[in-house]
Amino acid sequence: MSSLKTGRSKTAFKLLLTFLSGLTGGCVFWTLGLPLPWMLGCLTGSLIASLSGVPVGVTKPVRLIIMVILGVMLGGTFSPEVLARAGEWIPTLIAAVLYLAVLTFIAQFYCRKFMKMDRLTAIFAGFPGGLSEMTLLGEEAGADVPALTLAHACRVATILLAIPLFLTYWSGLEMVERESTAPLWSLLDIIILLIIASGGLFLGKIAKFPAYQLTGPLLLSAIVHTSGLVQGEPPEIVTVLLQLTLGSALGARFAGYSLGQVGKLMLLSVVMAFLMLAVTLLVSGILSYAFDLEFEALILALSPGGFAEMTLAALSMGIDPAFVTTHHALRLLVIVFIVPVFLTRIIKRNS
Repeated sequence: MSSLKTGRSKTAFKLLLTFLSGLTGGCVFWTLGLPLPWMLGCLTGSLIASLSGVPVGVTKPVRLIIMVILGVMLGGTFSPEVLARAGEWIPTLIAAVLYLAVLTFIAQFYCRKFMKMDRLTAIFAGFPGGLSEMTLLGEEAGADVPALTLAHACRVATILLAIPLFLTYWSGLEMVERESTAPLWSLLDIIILLIIASGGLFLGKIAKFPAYQLTGPLLLSAIVHTSGLVQGEPPEIVTVLLQLTLGSALGARFAGYSLGQVGKLMLLSVVMAFLMLAVTLLVSGILSYAFDLEFEALILALSPGGFAEMTLAALSMGIDPAFVTTHHALRLLVIVFIVPVFLTRIIKRNS
């Protein structure tokens, strides 16, 4: 009994150190005005702690809770407007899927050739998805989580810094702070989301979805939000806490890595981010000419950066946010639901 209590105390202390180190990094990033402070800052804080030998890490139940909540939150990015207006942009939506395949091929080739990743890790590192969903999907598939985490974290940070600067100085678009006018979750919304979280977890397991802890709740949440049954947005504190928990958990995975190894991976990942950005600019220019669409809107819609951040940038710059959101939503569906199916078949064939 005493050994059990000691084990629980050590686990609790480990979790406390993980979140304290992450919170410290998040506060530093927030103070300096760096992008995604509660994700990238917390990741950096716990990463430094992990490299320093501090006993950090999270348990499987915590990771499960993170995945379920993230699935529900990602499903909330869908809306009736996305469904209603998707038909207006069928040519560019088709082109976006082809662009996704080309970009992923180029990025995974770079990861294997220059970053020396194994095939599976390189494929997941090459997908231009969000940091959170890609690392969680990669972990479920058996990819190298620390390498995957650094690749996506550096890509997201680079893109979020580079694209607003490019659009501001190249196109003369001006960033303006705008507050959301959407209502916050009501008590009924919270009850519905709790039901679909547990229901999505059960459905995903029964239907054998890839990374079912994430994709099951995501699917049900997307259906509920697209139908308009839930229209509110989560309070900012919920988003911050989720990012803090996820960022801290990811950064704690670097025990055994040296500072030199991490530095080399980060440098190569930043180079990959600029390579992906160059492809994005090229494809955006081609589609803008072919379909007579706004170049800046296409950059945000195809950007291999954050879903929410690119939508907010569109709002701030007077670009149609529905156009940007719809293209990112399609990419999310393709990456989260379709790609893992093909990957599973590839893995089984190779085995």
